[in-house]
Parts: sequence; C-alpha cells; structure tokens
Amino acid sequence: MKRIGLIGGLSPESTVHYYRILCREYNRTFGGLNFPEIVLTSLNLQQLVTLFENNRWDRVAAILLTAMDRLKNAGADFAAILANTPHNAFEYFRDSAPLEILTIMDATAGALRRDGRRNVALLGTKATMEFGFFQKHFAACGIETQVPEPSCREELDRMIWEELSHGLIQASSRETVTAMLRDLEHSGVESVILGCTELSLLIKAQDTPLPLYDTTQIHAEAILEFALRGQATADDEDDLPEPSSPVCYLKDFIHEYDRSEE
Repeated sequence: MKRIGLIGGLSPESTVHYYRILCREYNRTFGGLNFPEIVLTSLNLQQLVTLFENNRWDRVAAILLTAMDRLKNAGADFAAILANTPHNAFEYFRDSAPLEILTIMDATAGALRRDGRRNVALLGTKATMEFGFFQKHFAACGIETQVPEPSCREELDRMIWEELSHGLIQASSRETVTAMLRDLEHSGVESVILGCTELSLLIKAQDTPLPLYDTTQIHAEAILEFALRGQATADDEDDLPEPSSPVCYLKDFIHEYDRSEE
C-alpha cells in the first residue's frame, strides 16, 4: 500500500473528518485493527487565509511545496491537500511538486462525469467561488458551473471562516444556506458541489432536493482508492519512519483531539 501524505489544518475540523473517513473505509474492507498508514503535516490556516484574501497564490504554493517536502521526508508516497481553496495555487506548484498530488478537483470532476452532471452549482469560500480555477477545470471536463449572488458569496465566506472552521453550527446560518439552495434550484442547476471541506458540517441532503457532492467525502475516498491501488492484502509490515516536527501521525492527532473534547 502507498503511504498517504496529507496536508491538513485547513481547518482542523475537516482534517479530522478526512481521517475518520480514511480509517473507517479502510477498516470496513480489511477488518480487525487494520488502518491505513498516514503522515500528516498541519499548517497555520490564518497565514494562508491572509494570502487567499490577497490572491497571493505564488506564496500559497511555496508553503504547500514546503509541506510536501516534509511529507516526502517522512515517507509519504503521494500527497493530498485537505481543502478546496488552496488548490487555486495548483498551477504554481504542479510542475515542481516533490510528490504526486491527488487533487480535490480531479476527484470531484470524476464523480460529476460518472453521474452525467453538466450544470452544477459551486459553494465554497469567496476565493473558491470567484477566483475561477475550479470553474476552468470543470469547464475542461464539459461541466458548467454557477455560483450564488455576490451577497450570498460574502455571507457563505463569513460562515466558513468565522463559524464552520471553529466547529460552530448556527441555526440561522443553516436557514440562510437553505434559502441559497432554493435559489440555486430555481436557476436550473442539476446538483450542488460542497466546494469547501467544512460545508458538509452545515449542509445536509435533507436541506435540498438537489444532489449534493461533498468534496471531502469524494476526495477522501479517492485518496484511499489511490493508496490501495494494486494492494492484495493489508498486512504490509514495513517499518514506519520516525515523525519529525511539524509532521505527526494522524492517529496521535485524532486521539489528542478527541480527549480535548471530553
């Protein structure tokens, strides 16, 4: 099995969600106490958000490349960035990345093509909805993308950074998003992309008749599928490398996180 390298902390809420999906789906297949080998490097989200707001994607790329170097040195075989917005910097780091990258937009586009979706709504941070990188990527796959009105984009961005990234779920925000979803349904879109890895905390299938594409779930499943490609068994006993700061193994991270919530 390929050792999974994750760039997380973008936010911690979604990083934990990714970890749970990866471990549960792997264990569902192999049973017992089998879990995937994962290496995590966790970034300072505030540093990146400031760069997002100023469209400094070259500097975002530099931070991500440094993170990938740490993953490679810790023994990761490939990398995945656990958030949508940082992928806007993809063109700045694609050719110089030290590891193969399994991107969230490729995984999502694959799911949309599989289901024959051609006209979709994209929800996420302002940077994701407005920068245009995801729209261009989906357009190359024959998929048209719509986003909410400007005032809705502002409010959705606020919810993500001020509430969801801290694990806060507000009833008023759920009502606001439900109204956004109704407007998108009336605009004729076929489905909705939850293009922020925290949005699945707020938006549920019962909130809209439109099919939802949760990029966290889709990306996590694609990561595990890629890691398992060609694997016959789950008993690979190669020694794991010793973690070095700020790289840690996600099992330690999640255990500490859960204890802090008790």
